[in-house]
Amino acid sequence: MTAISKLKGVGPVLAKVLKSKSVTSVEDIAAMDLATLMAFPGIGSRRADIIMASAKELTSPSAKGDRKTKSAQAPRKSTTSGKPAQGTSVDSKLNAALVAAEAARQAAEEKASKAKAKAKKAKRKAATLAEEFAAAKVKAKAKAKKEKAKAKKAIAKERAKAKAILDGKKGKKSKK
Repeated sequence: MTAISKLKGVGPVLAKVLKSKSVTSVEDIAAMDLATLMAFPGIGSRRADIIMASAKELTSPSAKGDRKTKSAQAPRKSTTSGKPAQGTSVDSKLNAALVAAEAARQAAEEKASKAKAKAKKAKRKAATLAEEFAAAKVKAKAKAKKEKAKAKKAIAKERAKAKAILDGKKGKKSKK
């Protein structure tokens, strides 16, 4: 008896469903016809075809014989006497380390160049802002100076008017 979960297309959930419907082995599925298999929930025509083919493959006597002979004929072979080939593994590890180091170096260089470019851009922006600030400061000083001169002229004009008025009143009193 072969477990249902070994079938292609049968997962743990479908295995539970099949077991609840009293299908416990691959041999039971191989004995069914396609319509009966498709009656189970979660099995459509495509899945039924896959499951049926897998079940027949697992239950066929040639598949069982092939598996046994394959394992008997081809025992596991070791390439060396228990030790891995040091030259190749060390070389491959060294190459992998060199590639990783080179990639890290390139990434660091790229990051540094980006940081340099960003610093240059920030420096240019700061210089531009400083120029604009200096120009605005000069403009504000000139405007303040102009306003101050204008205010002084207005004050002088008002004083002259006041003086003229006062002088006129004094002159009229003395004549009478």
